[in-house]
Amino acid sequence: MDEHGARLRGLHHVQLAMPPGEEEAAVRFYAAILGLTQVPKPPDLAPRGGVWFRDDDLEVHLGIEEPFTPAVKAHPAFLVNDLETLRERIQAAGYRVTDDVPLEGYHRCHVRDPFGNRIELVEPKA
Repeated sequence: MDEHGARLRGLHHVQLAMPPGEEEAAVRFYAAILGLTQVPKPPDLAPRGGVWFRDDDLEVHLGIEEPFTPAVKAHPAFLVNDLETLRERIQAAGYRVTDDVPLEGYHRCHVRDPFGNRIELVEPKA
């Protein structure tokens, strides 16, 4: 394969699982707390349940999984602006924010969404 041939070129979306009937909890966390915008699912996918979010080039899909098991190790790492303020907003909403070992060049922390999925938040150090 040459350097201009078939290759990965970006990330279209991140898909996380959620239990059925919990769309309101997903909207409270991903829209109200994390600041993403809820977007309509395509009509062919809407009957499956779940909810989609978008902000600029970031797209997060939450899909129904039965039986549901949260992702406790695998996780997305979202780049953020003003991590400290976001961290305070998450904690004020009643979610526990945890620190991890340092990652060179970044401030970072983890939070579990309402369903127990692990979410990493990273901000480049100035």
